[in-house]
Amino acid sequence: MGSSVSGERGRGLRRTWARTASVGAVVLVAGLVPGTGVAVDEAVDGGARAAEAEFDHRCALPGGEHRAEVRVSATFPRQAAAGRPVRPTDVRVAVRLPAEAVAELAALGAATTSGAVRLNGRVAQGDDTAELPWTRLTAPDTALPTTGPYTVEGTGAVPAVTASSGGVLTFSTGPVTLDLLLRKADSTPTTPPGLSVTCVPEADQDMTIAEVTVVSGPGPGAGERPPAVEAPATPPTGPDDAGRPGDPPGGPAKTPPDGAGRQDPGRRAGPADECVENPPVPQEPVPSHGYLAGYANVLKLGSAMFIKDPGLMKVNMAKATQLYQCPRDDGLMFTMYSDATFDHKGKPQLPPARSTFLTFGFMPTTATAEFTLEAPMEIATGSYFSPDGQFSEVTKATAKLWIRLYDVKVNGTPLDVGPACRTARPMELALTGRGSYDAEGRPHGYTVVTGGPLTGTATIPEFSGCGATEDLDRLFTASLSGGGNHTKMTQGVLCSPGQPEYCPDPPRPKPQR
Repeated sequence: MGSSVSGERGRGLRRTWARTASVGAVVLVAGLVPGTGVAVDEAVDGGARAAEAEFDHRCALPGGEHRAEVRVSATFPRQAAAGRPVRPTDVRVAVRLPAEAVAELAALGAATTSGAVRLNGRVAQGDDTAELPWTRLTAPDTALPTTGPYTVEGTGAVPAVTASSGGVLTFSTGPVTLDLLLRKADSTPTTPPGLSVTCVPEADQDMTIAEVTVVSGPGPGAGERPPAVEAPATPPTGPDDAGRPGDPPGGPAKTPPDGAGRQDPGRRAGPADECVENPPVPQEPVPSHGYLAGYANVLKLGSAMFIKDPGLMKVNMAKATQLYQCPRDDGLMFTMYSDATFDHKGKPQLPPARSTFLTFGFMPTTATAEFTLEAPMEIATGSYFSPDGQFSEVTKATAKLWIRLYDVKVNGTPLDVGPACRTARPMELALTGRGSYDAEGRPHGYTVVTGGPLTGTATIPEFSGCGATEDLDRLFTASLSGGGNHTKMTQGVLCSPGQPEYCPDPPRPKPQR
């Protein structure tokens, strides 16, 4: 480590290095599957008003494009305070397909349709914008008319939006997708059983749905930041899940990120430009292992997958370390690089997870999911000692993971998806864990020694190779693929040379929701 640290503090820091590497592995493991996000309470000030607008779209069906009318309606608050969530209610998105499109559906043998409506809009405040994913709108079973147009209407809860500064918050529409389940008159599925119809807005339209006035106020949340869209996931519990003032805003990297691992509660975050960066030093990895389990959400289905059986994780801790010597006010920083893999019956996998979801909001679908690493997970843990004796760390991990589905049943009836129904490419994961020890050695949030919750997001790629007798790729892609999937996994304590009391079989963690 060098002359910058000596005596008991130096020995303590070296011990922490070994343990910090294991945390990185843990963090990465936590992101194997999409899962939980941070929930916020709704706050609406100044009354509410209903908004409704119609837009011209072109919907692509197998036989060609058709003009369609899209009607979006919802109730919005007239006014909201900065830093408080704005959640539209009574949301309805209706797509009116023309008679020609209805004839195409009927030609496939469909007598009724049901499924989901997804709207991908935008929310903006000044020059700042964010995606507006209204993806959990359920369309009930509705009979096709014999003549004339046909309307598919989706309803449901949508994420809240939080603006941290004053101004006008503008909600705008965008492309709309219909994920339709087609049924014959005898209620049996058509061939194919599902159809995904994408409707793109016509050019030169005002795409505004509604505007909400955001009023600035003193206190936290009034800073200049883009509007943030809540992830609609299982709400976490406990004070540590919500974060604390002064938590580092970014994960570690090969160069110190702005403020990462350097900001104490109540202190100002600042750039790391004045830190002296030493080159990474390779070293002999320290082997360790532990378990993790948790919950993962699939955003499109609005459901959580329970990783019930804790997975074994093998970690190569501290393959290299990198030291940063910073001004006295910022203390000492370092980054540790590690990697990790899973081990289930000799394969780099988690134990298979069996889950049941309501596909399109009403059809019970049960499947087993298998998660396999393409290569070891890469882990970086940034840590620092502050002048007041507090030790903080931020861990960031990335991985590529294949998802395979098998043993699928729809409404209790087996669906033969074949032996190679999996994502067309690996799912890319990015996970982060934050924690600290105070001057008395008490842990807060996620720490290497005590473990705890780890969170992240992932985009599920499209599926390929699904279906033994028919092509089911589009059906699984429409049901599962997409971004905004959040994960909350819980790490147990690790067995490592620095923690022999937990060897050889460390405890299995109890997942936190």
